[in-house]
Amino acid sequence: MTTQPVVTLEDFVEPAASSADSALNVFIRRLKALYPLQAHELAAFVALVHDISHVPSHSEILKDGVPSREAVVLLEGLACHYRVLDNARRQMTGFVVPGDFCDFGFLSSSPVRQCVMSLGPAVIGKINLEQFSALGDKLPNIVVATMRAASIEQACGRELVISLGARDALQRLAHCLCEMYSRLRIVGLVSQNDARFQLALTQAELGEALGLSTVHVNRTIQQLRKKNLITMAQGEVRILNFPGLAAIAAFDGSYLAPG
Repeated sequence: MTTQPVVTLEDFVEPAASSADSALNVFIRRLKALYPLQAHELAAFVALVHDISHVPSHSEILKDGVPSREAVVLLEGLACHYRVLDNARRQMTGFVVPGDFCDFGFLSSSPVRQCVMSLGPAVIGKINLEQFSALGDKLPNIVVATMRAASIEQACGRELVISLGARDALQRLAHCLCEMYSRLRIVGLVSQNDARFQLALTQAELGEALGLSTVHVNRTIQQLRKKNLITMAQGEVRILNFPGLAAIAAFDGSYLAPG
């Protein structure tokens, strides 16, 4: 368990002295992309984050049906929403990247609607809902930013439905990689030099999200490699030709824009 770090107003996006500060910088980048919050609004919002803790790989972060007693923010790693069906088969329904809230039930005092699981070692932070509500009354822009984040999550879910219903395997994987690249780039987690980013997903897990068998996922990755669009190995993806990848998927990232 990590103690609450001190948040300064000098420069939110520079590397910080501690790992906790560095993790919070990702949340700050996300907030700044969602809404042009002023420095005092950013500082007040980030100061709400407490109980920063490490989560082991493939651990349950939120449980389906449990009332939302606090907001949970993913600060490092990758997580997913999922539902286990009656036949014990698991379906992933969306991804949570650093800087995102893990669930938005807290906005309407609703229970968590689907389980949230880490897909590798992760770091999370929590926000007390009473404190969030009180701060929102004083600084309504933080509520606007949070609502925009919820809207983008909903849009991502709709795109996944479109992938499962209308896109072929090549288009599904290309669209998924374009979206992950775009979301991680917003929070500064894509290398500016060579478009590399970490993606803690096995081929089997990609199949769970995209409705494909592991064999089909492997075959599709090889197709994208042969087209010189990506490299993908050991949890790392490199986009060699983003326009080409986006063209295959007919990817339009405007749904990731907050306004």
